[in-house]
Amino acid sequence: MGDARGDAAYLRAQPHANGKVGVIGYCSGGRHAFLIACKAASEFDALVDCWGGNVTVDDPKALNAKRPVAPIDLADGIKCPILGIFGNDDENLNADQVNRTEAVLKKLGKNYTFHRYDGAGHAFFNSSRVAFRAEQAADLWAKAFAFFHKHLG
Repeated sequence: MGDARGDAAYLRAQPHANGKVGVIGYCSGGRHAFLIACKAASEFDALVDCWGGNVTVDDPKALNAKRPVAPIDLADGIKCPILGIFGNDDENLNADQVNRTEAVLKKLGKNYTFHRYDGAGHAFFNSSRVAFRAEQAADLWAKAFAFFHKHLG
């Protein structure tokens, strides 16, 4: 979290900055972006989570000294709006996990929007992988840029 806070401070200090900072991440980066929004809420103004894995934890054995709590259990700390992007064919963040994440955010009254893509699995944005889906990836970018423009512009 210290690095994220330092990054946000650096970006805000730039002469062309408007004082707002967003964060985006994919897979484990999506989970880290989610954690940043939970734990460094005052430094970030918008979050885009692209199929962030292990936000919910299905197996309590996955929790340990280095990961003592599931990120979703920290969601009350989120203050910024969230855009979630998910592939309905993803098995590494399956539809049930997305549903449970959404249920918690809704229960907590968080400002979020989730988009789910049929025919898209994990990492459908990565053009160097077989999983790449050009149409869904283009739509993802359009939604992410519109979201950041709205909340950071």
